[in-house]
Amino acid sequence: MRRKTVTWSIVALILLVVIGAAVTWFVPVFRVGSIEITGATRTDPTEVEEVSGIAEGSNLLRMDATAAATSIAALPWVESVTVNRRLPSTVQIDLVEREAAVFVRRGDGDHVIDTSGRAIIIGTPPPGSIEVRGAREDDPDVLPAVTAVLAAIDAQDPQLRTLIADIQAPDQFDISLHLTDGREIYWGSSDNNHDKAVALATVVKREGGSWNISSPSMVTVR
Repeated sequence: MRRKTVTWSIVALILLVVIGAAVTWFVPVFRVGSIEITGATRTDPTEVEEVSGIAEGSNLLRMDATAAATSIAALPWVESVTVNRRLPSTVQIDLVEREAAVFVRRGDGDHVIDTSGRAIIIGTPPPGSIEVRGAREDDPDVLPAVTAVLAAIDAQDPQLRTLIADIQAPDQFDISLHLTDGREIYWGSSDNNHDKAVALATVVKREGGSWNISSPSMVTVR
């Protein structure tokens, strides 16, 4: 008799759990009361909310977090995004934004390029981004090469970037840095970037209007 009583108690408990879960799933006990967004520096938080498709007052548990994240990730500045529920009523959206590195002036406006050489937007370049001159629109390799050069320079000394007025890059093998004081540093290709960045850190401290560091073991000056 005791065994039957225990068995029926377990069955009843399981039924209660199942019923409770079903009610919670289909009846909005947990409603979306607020949407909290972090990491939106250049992305409009209002736009993030709109494209997410998450409405305040909707069932928090039935929210499609994957679909919301996919829609948000399509926004220009968004590199990655996570969407999470925080019971009882909060949706947490965390963004990682792309970082602008350079820009190129085209007929339809300034094309802002991220640190991997991919276009972000056509619009006003953010402070700190450097103009690239001479890059052909039909050359997919030149901008990734330029951003790889800048990444090496930043790794060596981020202050070196502030000395660069613009970059001339007709192709990936012919890159020159024009400094704010009028000097020119011929970089060459984007090969051996680390050693060239080390050479750059040295030559900017020396006199000379035109330096060639394309072969960092044999730097020349004119």
